[in-house]
Amino acid sequence: MAGEPDEAVSASTEVSAKAPSTIRQWAPALSMTLLGLLSYVDRSVLAILSPTILAALHLSATQYGYAILVFSLCYMLANPIWGFWMDRAGLWVTTLGAVAIWSIASGSHGLMMGFAGMCLARGVLGFGEGATFPAGLKTVTETLPEEKRSFGLGIAYSGSSLGAALTPLLITPVAVRWGWRAAFGVTTVLGLLWIALWVVLRISGWYAAPATAITEDRAPIEMGESRWSRNLFAAAAAYGLGAAPLAFGLYAAPLYLTRVMHLSQTSLGHLLWLPPAGWEAGYLIFGRLADIRRRNDRKRGQSRRPGSIFLLLSAAGFLIVLAPMAARSAAPVFATMLLFFLQMFVAGGFVVFPLADGMAVLPKEHSAFLAGFCISAWALASGLLMPLLGHLFDHRQYGLTFWLVACLPPVGTLLWRVLATPRRAS
Repeated sequence: MAGEPDEAVSASTEVSAKAPSTIRQWAPALSMTLLGLLSYVDRSVLAILSPTILAALHLSATQYGYAILVFSLCYMLANPIWGFWMDRAGLWVTTLGAVAIWSIASGSHGLMMGFAGMCLARGVLGFGEGATFPAGLKTVTETLPEEKRSFGLGIAYSGSSLGAALTPLLITPVAVRWGWRAAFGVTTVLGLLWIALWVVLRISGWYAAPATAITEDRAPIEMGESRWSRNLFAAAAAYGLGAAPLAFGLYAAPLYLTRVMHLSQTSLGHLLWLPPAGWEAGYLIFGRLADIRRRNDRKRGQSRRPGSIFLLLSAAGFLIVLAPMAARSAAPVFATMLLFFLQMFVAGGFVVFPLADGMAVLPKEHSAFLAGFCISAWALASGLLMPLLGHLFDHRQYGLTFWLVACLPPVGTLLWRVLATPRRAS
């Protein structure tokens, strides 16, 4: 009996010591969630407030389209550049610089006076935001053990889908109350708050790169592999084409709902959070499944590639071709939104599994470049896809649009199969 209080104190101390350790372990990944949310808030403000801004600056829709193109090109080119810098100079200081650059660029939108100013602001913003996805993957590989990285990746990247869903709710009241220029000022303040959080994580020791603390279980095929390899291009093919339907869900789905379902702008405001919610669920669920699969492989001494998973996801992606039938069903809005939700859910799997596989087969010191290269492939595929979808929409060929979107993941899976190298047992 005399020893029981000491045992209780010891158990209490052990639990209290374990809790901060868990919080410290996941804090960097959660900071990447906030970073993704911040980036999508900053890039979405112009789209949400575009009717007001174009009228105020006397700009045409064509000029607005060119400004978006400038952002897309700078974003595509910047991703592998930021990834390379993070791998060489370190994650912490590189991410700090990127957020500072894009926060200033986002706030400068409130000072723009014409087309040239808009293009300049969008270009710098796109260049800075190119660091978002490389930073997320680099953080996960440096701060989480291997068996938790895929779920950590889902958490880190989930901020993007949260940002897509929450930006209208955050920004619209500010613009209505204080004007559209003030809304861009708010984005700069949010960026400074994130920078403060990043500094606190560093000072407190909650972010550090525990290179010796995290053990790796790597198959022989990955050892000594360079930055440029077949597996890098395989991951980029699966990610870029497999996740391309995300672009449809984000940019083309509202147009389809307006033209075919005849929904009002107010109705869209109540519905457009649903596709990003599927994206969010895909990140988290597929991240957890990838970790479970990895742990089971280690127990069995196996080292499987996700080719069969890509095939299943590709088959599930063909559900979207039922959209024209859904529009003629008894509950057209419900059925259509369910298909859009499922489409973005499946696309989330084409983000998580290629990156999870890439983390397993490529050197950890190149993880940021892996993410940057893959997101650039996605940006390129989406950039080429959207004008084609717009052309089909203008000609009311909606059924062909859905078939085109559904065929991209199988093509990405085929390219992955050709490019990926086999892995031997652990």
